[in-house]
Amino acid sequence: MLRFALTQTLSVAITLVVVLSLVFVGMRALPGDAAAILSGLDAEQAQVEALRRELGLDRPLIVQYGAYWVDLLRGDLGHSIRERRPVSEVLRERMPVTLALAGAAFGLSLVVGLGVGLLAGRRPGSTADGVALGFTTVGLALPEFWFAFLLILLFAVQLGAFPVIGFPVEGALALRLWHLTLPALTLAIPRAAQIARLARARLLQEAAADYVRTARSKGVRPRALTRHVAANALPGLLPLLALELGGLLTGTIVVEQVFGLPGLGLTLLGAIGARDYGVVQGVTIVAVVVYIAVNMLADALQVLVDPRLRYA
Repeated sequence: MLRFALTQTLSVAITLVVVLSLVFVGMRALPGDAAAILSGLDAEQAQVEALRRELGLDRPLIVQYGAYWVDLLRGDLGHSIRERRPVSEVLRERMPVTLALAGAAFGLSLVVGLGVGLLAGRRPGSTADGVALGFTTVGLALPEFWFAFLLILLFAVQLGAFPVIGFPVEGALALRLWHLTLPALTLAIPRAAQIARLARARLLQEAAADYVRTARSKGVRPRALTRHVAANALPGLLPLLALELGGLLTGTIVVEQVFGLPGLGLTLLGAIGARDYGVVQGVTIVAVVVYIAVNMLADALQVLVDPRLRYA
């Protein structure tokens, strides 16, 4: 157990170092820098150089890299060049919107995906199975940005049932959920299609197992047998669910841009454009940590729900 914990900790540390190093170098390899962008097109070169010294961008890259890791190990994520405040404050302010959107989208995709997958897997080749396969094909083929504009056109512009853009930072829970409905649907449908397709495949695979044929020969009722098949197929779905949940943080970037939601995705796009290195690195840390944590939780749950893995 200790060896497993140490291995996992080392893996997480290496992943963080590699990803953050790539982001650090990649952002500074882009044309222009924060000083030139903040100074404006009409600024003189002397003004740009003065701002570059003020921001510490005139130091050698290796010195900036070392200073960044020293601050990070002390728990300091740095300062936002564009907003002139700590990155931690920016993340605390924008993270709730992204988490609410990702949570709502994941809940919808889980309910719809598992429901459609179970319906299709119970009766392969039936009309319900054909409809489910059609849903998964269309859902996986839909580009998110196009689907978002389609929902806006239909439900916001034509029917006026939902707001077009924006999110109330303060207000009743019902009002916030109302604003998140269309963005959550945009994220949920493609992921529900992926979950439904895998759930159907797992059910069909489990239904062909020897114990199922034996149970049928003994006259076990189909409804009771379906419950056992579904329970045994569940562990195989957990890795996909973890990938979908972890990927929702990056998946919100396009949706937040389309719907004007003040979350981490929209913040990241603005930070990249402004060469706000601290914010880009801070959002990357959040995304990597959440992704790793979700996958570790999925591994633990898989062992918990499938006793066979405890002795593997």
